[in-house]
Amino acid sequence: MAFNNSNRRIFATLIALATYTFTFAFGATDSAHMLGGQDDEQPEGVCGRNCYSSASGRVGQGVIDIFFLEAHPNIGGPNGTHGEAKQEYQEWHYLLGGNDKGSNIAAGANLRTPACASPDFIRRVTLPPVSPSAQWTGPEHCVNGTCIFTNAAQSGGISLIVSPQHAHIIQSYAFDVDGGAYPPPFYTEEIDGKGIGLRANRSIAKGEVLMTRAPTLVAQTEALVEWEVAVRDMMYDMAMARLPKDRRDAFLAQMGRDMHDKINTNSFQFFILGTEEGGTRHLAAYPDIARLNHDCRPNVHYRITDTVITTIAARDIQRGEELTVSYTDVFLPSRERKERIQNWGFECACALCQGPKNETRASDKRLRRIEKLKADLNNFQEMKVTAETGVEYAALHEEEGLYAHLGSAYTRAALNFALFGDEERSREYAWKAAEALSIEKGPESGDAQAMRGLAEDPRAHWTWGKRRQLEK
Repeated sequence: MAFNNSNRRIFATLIALATYTFTFAFGATDSAHMLGGQDDEQPEGVCGRNCYSSASGRVGQGVIDIFFLEAHPNIGGPNGTHGEAKQEYQEWHYLLGGNDKGSNIAAGANLRTPACASPDFIRRVTLPPVSPSAQWTGPEHCVNGTCIFTNAAQSGGISLIVSPQHAHIIQSYAFDVDGGAYPPPFYTEEIDGKGIGLRANRSIAKGEVLMTRAPTLVAQTEALVEWEVAVRDMMYDMAMARLPKDRRDAFLAQMGRDMHDKINTNSFQFFILGTEEGGTRHLAAYPDIARLNHDCRPNVHYRITDTVITTIAARDIQRGEELTVSYTDVFLPSRERKERIQNWGFECACALCQGPKNETRASDKRLRRIEKLKADLNNFQEMKVTAETGVEYAALHEEEGLYAHLGSAYTRAALNFALFGDEERSREYAWKAAEALSIEKGPESGDAQAMRGLAEDPRAHWTWGKRRQLEK
């Protein structure tokens, strides 16, 4: 990300919405079953807004959980608490009569939150021994158990500054990516008031993959903090020197005074072998993605799987439009969004924030209504909720232009219709949800599969008629 003002330090440990946190825990339930309620295992954790229950176990079977923290580690932190999420789960759990077979409607209906991973982000993976053909070098230049590992052949080049244990985990993922659309449907350009950005060079269809990228550099932050500056900078330099020149140049072209500053201001945060409380924190840099500028109503969505980031068109994009993501929670009111953006040294120049005040007030009113409806839909003692409440909830997302969150909105509407025993409308919104979630999270994601299952047979879904039963 480049801006024409030197103090525009953005992406703080993230480039959009918030800090993606990758948690490598072990032994959790496969989320593909969590919405469908077909898993025989107890759910690993309940993720309502900002919580994650980690497990422990041997290296060999891993789970990645991606959840969002506030974008700047020194500005905020998580936007919710474990207690809030637990309470929300209990409300849904009450409705289900204590069903603990993996049916977690709170997690399923809460997919829109940019503060917590929905279970579709949690998926089982196997960590095999690293193949000699993977072309990894290292460990090299170890300092107190933290070493440099490099693969100059895969995905343009990847360097790690990590412990051997964590290197084994990271190396076990497939980094060979196709790069996305080719030729790229965008070009780099100086954007007025923003610096370098990306513009569409042709029409881009909703759901089209734009970029797929592996990280250029992954660094274990515990070591970086403990080392003296000279040692830290030496390790950075050696890790960069092992990368191909074009990969190295792309990294160095990022915003920042020096290597350390570039890493701190342009990287994603993730944890290995635990969560924020107990895991080991790492930073991962994706220089190409850092070209995407901020907009409070972005037209690009992204997801991360096994440390590989994929950017997708959240809506149809016209030729000449700038490609954007959001650096903060899109559900925050305008004043809070502006304050958080200002903390990074620049003013939000998006059409929503710069538009007429009456439009901004109308937007904030819709956001308040969205939060109110969400709370009502979660509260099974709330008798004002009707079968149509979910429709209003989804319609407000559409009106507000929250394109990257329509999957979760349609999911709530579909589940709410199922809860009221409305087969036709439940099927209608479940198909909408499945289509949107296939774009947002991938066609094989647990949530997309679960919504396809609901659409195919609403009466067989574990939510069927539960609200009617409660009302009786």
